[in-house]
Amino acid sequence: MKKLLKKAAAVTLTAAMAASLTACGGGSDADSSSKAAEGQDGEKIKLTLCIGRKTDLSFQQSAYEGSVRVQEELGDKYEVNVVEMGDDTTKWQAAFYDAADSGADIIVGTGFQNKENFETIPLEYPDTKFILFDQDLDFSSGELTNTLGVLFDSNQSGFLAGAVAAYYTSSENAANTDKTIGFVGGVESTTVSNFLVGYAEGAKYVDPDINILTAYVGDYMDTAKAKDLANAQISEGADIIFQVAGGAGNGVIEAAAEKDGVMAIGVDSDQYKALEGSNLQSAVITSSLKRLDNALFNICKAYAEDPSSVPFGENVTYGLAEDAVGIVFNDNLTNSIGQENVDNVQEILGKIQSGEIEVTEAAGLSAEEIDAIVH
Repeated sequence: MKKLLKKAAAVTLTAAMAASLTACGGGSDADSSSKAAEGQDGEKIKLTLCIGRKTDLSFQQSAYEGSVRVQEELGDKYEVNVVEMGDDTTKWQAAFYDAADSGADIIVGTGFQNKENFETIPLEYPDTKFILFDQDLDFSSGELTNTLGVLFDSNQSGFLAGAVAAYYTSSENAANTDKTIGFVGGVESTTVSNFLVGYAEGAKYVDPDINILTAYVGDYMDTAKAKDLANAQISEGADIIFQVAGGAGNGVIEAAAEKDGVMAIGVDSDQYKALEGSNLQSAVITSSLKRLDNALFNICKAYAEDPSSVPFGENVTYGLAEDAVGIVFNDNLTNSIGQENVDNVQEILGKIQSGEIEVTEAAGLSAEEIDAIVH
């Protein structure tokens, strides 16, 4: 009855999702017996990625690019469907039910908004695999054996972003001589705080006297509010701002682009590259990467070779060692902070990889403990 009630509530979106699946080459009516083959005997593994928007220039786009790579490089093993669910998260549940009912072997989602979906829906489809990126799942019941939670050491890439910010704010290119940097997050969550903790530690590793301003949009879509928050920080002396706000973070980049000597740090994907040809591109000094594309591709590759090698039934964490996090090194970064400081950042990266530098994780920290690290 539980499943029927949920599906009844979702029925208004079913037709739209089915059309989206068909447009992406999916919508198979394969029954559960096909899932047992797991792509063997010549039948391709049906992978469905459900995301809000595939062109948000950030988090979701990285996942989409991973699915494209799976199709291009593992197309002999996979049939890939991409469903854009829109920004209304209340409608997302319907997309996952539709994907499962359409015969997907693996269903992929992203973000904290899907925690409940990925802790309940998989119980109703034990023959389907579910992967949720960037949100830990509760596996204590022992029932979610077909589900994988994928986390990232974003504190490590945040640390590198903080080091870049500290070098820039002290450089001759900065808008002022204040040692003030900014941070604009989407919502206050463990995921965003992990970036922030690393950012603060990285900046203070370079310069203990750095001043860090923080603000939160309240969502991941309101670019106007993000721009207002960034402008407020700029007026307080911030000449470089790290945005961890998804699509809303584009407002931070807009604010930086409109002020001489002010730079923005992108997040999740290479936003300098994504903004190529626009008047915003030059304002992106670097991006703190969360490589959902690499993680998704590597998981799919491992699963195709040996399904048992993917640890469904638990959370896994990927970091620098797996090329799942990092920052962008390019000419814009070098021109902004100089080759010597770029070398310093690369040295810091090596120290994190070797364990010489241990970056604090936000998980388990209280708000007061996080505030103490930042301020």
